[in-house]
Amino acid sequence: MKLSPLEVRDREGFPRPLEDLLGIIGVEFNDQSALRAALTHPSYWGSCVLPEIERLERSYERLEFLGDSVLALSICERLFKSFPEDNQGAMSKAKAHLVSKGVLLKAARRIELGDFIRVGKGVEESAGRDHTAFVVDCFEALIGAVFIDQGFERARDFVIERMSEFLEEAGGEAARDFKTELQEYAQKRHKNLPRYVMISENGPDHCKVFRVEVFVNGESLATGEGRSKKEAETEAARSAILGISSGS
Repeated sequence: MKLSPLEVRDREGFPRPLEDLLGIIGVEFNDQSALRAALTHPSYWGSCVLPEIERLERSYERLEFLGDSVLALSICERLFKSFPEDNQGAMSKAKAHLVSKGVLLKAARRIELGDFIRVGKGVEESAGRDHTAFVVDCFEALIGAVFIDQGFERARDFVIERMSEFLEEAGGEAARDFKTELQEYAQKRHKNLPRYVMISENGPDHCKVFRVEVFVNGESLATGEGRSKKEAETEAARSAILGISSGS
């Protein structure tokens, strides 16, 4: 059957064959339409005359919304079952770390997700398809696509497979309060407090990425990224504490 121009465009434009991604993640889709949408920035359809409902259906934003919830439930279920000794506060800290932009970006990079995202020409030239916010959003959208195509159990398994390394840390590192630890370190060593400096703020209002640098006693210790200033500061403090602990 001959495809319409819209259907042809819907199958084109990926920087790298989707079969490569499927091989990396070990998932076989029954219908790849959700997969294609999960890897498509809305700007890709910028030059096409489409009803808004079709533009939404063929881009990642709605799938990102769904995938975000599937991710959160999958993580919460695993924390609940794996760490029976943790109270609500400890599990909340662990979950916040595991769904943070920094961790999700690492998980997305490991499957080379940025290589498969398609965007419009203007966005490609300004932000690039491998922009941090796009990669994290598409990772969540990919989870949503697996859920739509194969149901919750397979989507949950996909999350656990991709996040296994980070989940192993959840009972210890992820539950720590790194900002408090860094503050105590700075006060004990230098009799002053850490100073967090915003060094960049990128992306549209609905998906900004903040980058923060943390200083102790005038020395830069680390940087961190996050979807909020608080998350970026937490990631910077985490990197600083881990660096101090390792002696680097």
